[in-house]
Amino acid sequence: MKKAFKKKKNNHATFMYIPDSESKVVSVRIPKWLPKAMAFGIALLLIVTSTLLYRTNSLNDKYSNSKQEISSLAIINSAQKGEIEKLQNDTIQIHQQLEENIKALDQIKEIVGIKKSTTSKDENKEVQPIITDTLEKKSDNSLQQINQIKTSYRELSTQLLSQRQLIDSSLTTVKKQVAFLNAKPSISPVNTRVTASYGTRKNPFTNRGSEFHPGIDFAGEIGTPVKATGDGVVIFSGWQSGYGNVVILSHGYGLTTLYGHNSKLLVKKGDKVKKAQIISKIGSTGRSTGPHLHYEVRLNGNLVNPSKYLNN
Repeated sequence: MKKAFKKKKNNHATFMYIPDSESKVVSVRIPKWLPKAMAFGIALLLIVTSTLLYRTNSLNDKYSNSKQEISSLAIINSAQKGEIEKLQNDTIQIHQQLEENIKALDQIKEIVGIKKSTTSKDENKEVQPIITDTLEKKSDNSLQQINQIKTSYRELSTQLLSQRQLIDSSLTTVKKQVAFLNAKPSISPVNTRVTASYGTRKNPFTNRGSEFHPGIDFAGEIGTPVKATGDGVVIFSGWQSGYGNVVILSHGYGLTTLYGHNSKLLVKKGDKVKKAQIISKIGSTGRSTGPHLHYEVRLNGNLVNPSKYLNN
């Protein structure tokens, strides 16, 4: 029987190292698949390493960008906090100014004899200041703080508008009251003693019987300056029977004053005069027993006692 032989496949490779000297030749026998496996492993290692390097660089970039953004946000947040604190201080100052304005207005009204301001609850409602510490405890959101400040500012704007209307209205009233007080004949026309009062008196010419005296007589030497007792307009300046040289002023509000027996008149009809302005000089013209000033006050054409207005 013939024996069959199968040719064995060679799956190995032999590497030989032949030195220059007479040293022994070294040979290494390795499987043929090993170089391919090593090449594949090296390639795979390079790919993995490259991927890891890419991912690492990407993460580093993201970290750097995030760090920059955090720094930028920190700067913005710090700026916003400073701005918020400034707005808060401005709000408090405006509110304090509102209160001071009302107090000043009430003082002016009190001086001129007008009742103090009466405002509604809404007008008196305080705008509560926004406290940063409280907000930070409730929320770290700057937008919420800014929205609250905007709300506070809107309330202040409403309050400012209301106060502006109140001040405008009050100023009109104050101006009218000041004009009335300036026009009101409230000062003495001369700084001398009174020699005859308003009302019934003994006849100074006959010393017998009585007569009605329609004003007040002030003693004085000829040439003593006579003052207007209130702001007004000269409606007469000249001679009148009984009064001699006389000046009559209209003060508005139905009030007129008369200054009689003057030696000299210093104003003419149509002139505007101010309270305490010199308008004439004491004399003894007309029906007079001697140098003096005769002073009368009329309200709506009717005689009134001048003493009710003097120093009032």
